[in-house]
Amino acid sequence: MAANIRSLTKQTLVYGFGTVATRFITFLLLPVYTNVLAPADYGLAILVFAFTAFMNHIYNYGLDSAFMRYYEDKEFNTKRGNVLSTATWMTLLSSAILSLLIWLARRPIANLLLPGSNQQLFISYAAAILFFDCITRVPFALLRTEGKPFTFLGVRLINVLITLGLNVYLVGVRKVGVIGIFQSNIIASAVTSAILYFLLMSRLQKTFSGSLAQGMMLFGLPFVPVGLATAAMEMMNRYIVESYLGLAAVGIFSAGYKLGIFILLVSTAFFYAWQPFFLKAGPGEASKILFARILKYFTLVALMFWVTLTLLMNEIVHFHIGNVNLIGPEYAGCEPMIPWILLGYVFQGINLVFLPGIYFQKKTRYMAYNTILAATVNIIANFILIPVWGIVGSAIAATIGYITQATSTYYISQKLYKIPYDYPRFFLIIGLALLFGFSNYFFHFTLPTRLILIVAFPVTLGLFRFFKKEEFNSLKSLFPF
Repeated sequence: MAANIRSLTKQTLVYGFGTVATRFITFLLLPVYTNVLAPADYGLAILVFAFTAFMNHIYNYGLDSAFMRYYEDKEFNTKRGNVLSTATWMTLLSSAILSLLIWLARRPIANLLLPGSNQQLFISYAAAILFFDCITRVPFALLRTEGKPFTFLGVRLINVLITLGLNVYLVGVRKVGVIGIFQSNIIASAVTSAILYFLLMSRLQKTFSGSLAQGMMLFGLPFVPVGLATAAMEMMNRYIVESYLGLAAVGIFSAGYKLGIFILLVSTAFFYAWQPFFLKAGPGEASKILFARILKYFTLVALMFWVTLTLLMNEIVHFHIGNVNLIGPEYAGCEPMIPWILLGYVFQGINLVFLPGIYFQKKTRYMAYNTILAATVNIIANFILIPVWGIVGSAIAATIGYITQATSTYYISQKLYKIPYDYPRFFLIIGLALLFGFSNYFFHFTLPTRLILIVAFPVTLGLFRFFKKEEFNSLKSLFPF
């Protein structure tokens, strides 16, 4: 068991570094955007990217997950080249068609989604970004399923450096405004696509299997409502905030949301390794014990990050070097919402741990039901809480949505594949984390006191006998350093 968890841990670290590097652009560029762009300008860019977040799931239609499922299926061991080629031609054709349709309809889409007039240029940029991003999904999935994390990491890093460099140059130095954000993303996505298809070209065949395409579509299509509902949970609030509070509030809210990246990176990196890991582990009895232990470890790590970040949030938000602020002064009002966003991402990660039963029984439609339910709860909560608490209300609504999703996924997955989770210790971690993290918002501790609380959290877990000797030794063996 320790060897299996060690393998998962190593892959999580490698994929995690790549994911951290990619998503960390958002964090590194936050000072550029919030010190150079007005909140309303930044809010406009966010609304465009909210549109691309929704469309990404339509473009992909679960094809990367379907490809991995068929590529790993023993029935297709001798036909993997056909699986790869069919999936690649599918994504190239569908992405080209969808981008053309968006470009043709750019004016009415802009009038519907973006405040102001003559904003169709941003929709044209969105169509280009969507095309290049989505045609890379199958090549990236191939690298993951064949266990090539370092190639995956290398390509991601190239994308990171190009995106970061061009944004700093165009937005920070040349000060071309919001348009520089989109130009940077298009160039970076196009270069990434070229690299991946250069690596893929020698393996790509001219064959296309209609039956395989049909099978992958049937497997992947349930991911579309899942993805759309997920995008609704993460992005619909921007449109609701804009309708209640205005475009500048969208910029402030989104700046705060970006700081949720710290926990999002943990759960995203984990999922990149977790999905192929549990598919290969299979539904055996030994896997149940393994998966139960992974829930404890993941929750422990995620909530230790959450407690630390929540107690240090004031220092993070007001951090500056000279006249350059991590978050521009106009955006500092986002601070009270950030712990809620971080907590929501903790439960997003917990939801991922509960997925094996649904995958093993090929009941992916339940993922759609669960996520649609969670998105509906989230949207309703936004309409209720934003008028009362503003952007903080929207952040709380996001957390409620993620808790709903994790709870419903757990319920369904346990019906399909029952895992003996350690409930007392699971809820002990959550209860103590909430107590330690939110205590500062009631008592306003000094920095030294908050640092003591950060250390006291794992110590208190130890006093409650959370750590068992045999599991602690197993945990130490996961790390080769």
